[in-house]
Parts: sequence; C-alpha cells; structure tokens
Amino acid sequence: MFIYPGNLKEKKTFLCLTVSDLAIGGFLAVIFIVYSIENLSFTLLAVPILFFISRVRILDNSSNLWEEIFKAFNYIVDSQQCYFWGKREEK
Repeated sequence: MFIYPGNLKEKKTFLCLTVSDLAIGGFLAVIFIVYSIENLSFTLLAVPILFFISRVRILDNSSNLWEEIFKAFNYIVDSQQCYFWGKREEK
C-alpha cells in the first residue's frame, strides 16, 4: 500500500521546486537560450538562473528565498513602526 505525502493536500514539488515554478523557469530558460544564441550575448541567461535560485524551497519552514524577501519588504513597508526619541523617564 502506497501512502501519499500529506494525503494529496501538499503542493506538488520536483527537486525542491513547485511544478509551476519549474514550468515558468523552463519557459524563461528556453526563451533566453534562443535569444542568447541569436545575439551571442549570454548575460541574459542569468535571469532564469536567478529565478530558479530564488524559488528553490530549502528553508526550514518550506518557504523559498523569494517569499522571505517579500515578507521582509512587507514588514518594512506595511507594518507601523514607532520610535520614541529622547530619554526615558525613570519613575
């Protein structure tokens, strides 16, 4: 008897990437490889490589680097941060 992980409720992953991330990254890779071959400029191949690096799920809470950067950005921009300047009044 085969037991499915997460009772089929977890995201489908392949090599620490979700299937949708793998499809998007593969599509980007094909487009930029064709463009690089035509123009002999291989610098744009960094785009799909950086996409794959940012989307790999390797952190402890099963989140990826892109989600952690987005959480940090939301914390800095959205959350209200109050700072009180001056001496504290001691009672």
